[in-house]
Amino acid sequence: MGTITGYRKESQFMKVGITFSAFDLLHAGHVAMLREAKEQCDYLVAGLQLDPTIDRKEKNKPIQTIVERYTQLKAVKYIDEIIPYTTEKDVEDILEMYQVDVRILGEEYKDKDFEGFTIDSKLLEKANKNAIILHCLPAYRSKEITDEIFESHKSRIFDQAENRLHAQQALLSCILQ
Repeated sequence: MGTITGYRKESQFMKVGITFSAFDLLHAGHVAMLREAKEQCDYLVAGLQLDPTIDRKEKNKPIQTIVERYTQLKAVKYIDEIIPYTTEKDVEDILEMYQVDVRILGEEYKDKDFEGFTIDSKLLEKANKNAIILHCLPAYRSKEITDEIFESHKSRIFDQAENRLHAQQALLSCILQ
């Protein structure tokens, strides 16, 4: 495993993606999400949260130690780098410190409020100039993403939805044969 900084120096035109989680009790769903995330970028970073209950009391304390979770993540071939972090403020700092092109959010964020994390022009200014916007629909406009960004030339939201539709159609076709 290298580092984002080293990777950027070697290949300045590659896309860097990042996802954040506690990755407790790593399972097939995690691995499938990481595989899909890796399809969106050339270099995938997994932000590994030490203990989500530190700043979010509604979360569960991890069952596995940070060492166990780190070791399991290190074995996942889709991950290029692991960055441990403690709080949601650390997430903001990591996103500002590194030029991330793609941020991958899991299904558990679908119906959640995103105060401070709305994808808007101010947030997009901090991103790499070649950053694109992906979103698992439905998108709650003005809550998760502004109309301006949703409809912008950087948005690939409808392309992503169309690709997912074709994948689901192919799967359904195989199952029904």
